[in-house]
Amino acid sequence: MATIRERKDAQGNKSYHVQIRLKGFPPQTRTFDSKTLAKQWAAQVEADLRAGRYMQRVEAERHTVREMIDRYRKEILLTRKPQREADQGRVLDWWSSRLGAYSLAELTPALIGTCRDEFASIPTPNGGPRAAATVVRSLATFSHVLSVAVKEWQWLETSPMSRVAKPRVNNERVRHLSDDERDRLLAAAARSTNRYLYVIVVTAISTGMRRGEILGLRWRDISLPKQEGSYGLILLNRTKNGERRGVPLTGVALQEIERLNAIHADKRTGRPEPDALLFPSDRVPDQPINIHPAWDIARRHAGIEDFRFHDLRHTTASYLAMGGATAPEIAEILGHRTLNMVKRYAHFGKDHIAGVLTRVNAARLGGADSSKDDQSTPDPT
Repeated sequence: MATIRERKDAQGNKSYHVQIRLKGFPPQTRTFDSKTLAKQWAAQVEADLRAGRYMQRVEAERHTVREMIDRYRKEILLTRKPQREADQGRVLDWWSSRLGAYSLAELTPALIGTCRDEFASIPTPNGGPRAAATVVRSLATFSHVLSVAVKEWQWLETSPMSRVAKPRVNNERVRHLSDDERDRLLAAAARSTNRYLYVIVVTAISTGMRRGEILGLRWRDISLPKQEGSYGLILLNRTKNGERRGVPLTGVALQEIERLNAIHADKRTGRPEPDALLFPSDRVPDQPINIHPAWDIARRHAGIEDFRFHDLRHTTASYLAMGGATAPEIAEILGHRTLNMVKRYAHFGKDHIAGVLTRVNAARLGGADSSKDDQSTPDPT
């Protein structure tokens, strides 16, 4: 039950002290200048106490967003891979700068939505618009912080993020290299002043590996064949989805890695230092080389537009699909957990589809490619 007591100070100003005693809960008290507000608060608190909501709201009022983010950094983020820790740490810095002073009880979907729109309006370092996928990842990072606060720390009853709309992401790029574009790009990479660009591009097309996976390779990750005609193997211990993956090394990519192996080999042992990077920076040998400038120059010299380094991975998947590889085989090579991801990568080029249809139609229905002298009846099967 709620008890409201009227009080007066020395100047005669009135205040109303509310005390709520309910069995099974600690007493709740608050003072108001208005009796109406006192009654409203008492009614709301009694209803929330009986429904089991009030104590969680009190807990949410005790903690700020900054406090929640700081605890998440110490208990959750520090246990993750260094690169992910750095990437997500920057995102959390941004959210903390915008919402850190608010208590968790004040955190509403509308407030988060306003910050979402502000984040989306910030141009990229290149001056272009921020991608919807970047905004979604930022929301996902903050959403996980809120989920931990709800499930493990019980600082919140529910996450306000569940009622925040996410931008629609369109990852269905249908961009891969044609044969002519590939040849021009490789020729430009071979002429690059960056001594590693050609072998990096060849490895990307040959294996479908991500740029970060290639640049992070060390010689201990490489197993070269001991006899001619066999294949090498790249063992990726850290991948995007957290699983180890073995990638066969064949053809031109294998030849280039073997050539690099001979260049980096220690004179005493005949092989490179196991912990050394395949593609080290000239200034800091234990850091990968920066290929961004050389890549952009090679792409421009090759006359290729609307093409990112990651599209080389897309190109590999497309070549595999055109060569008859099945969806599970493509998924295994690229390191995807589900076949849904393969649908985005393993599309057929329009020229390839047209060629298949032309051959099928010519064989079954007759046409430009069929012989005019062939008068035989088409096989109905």
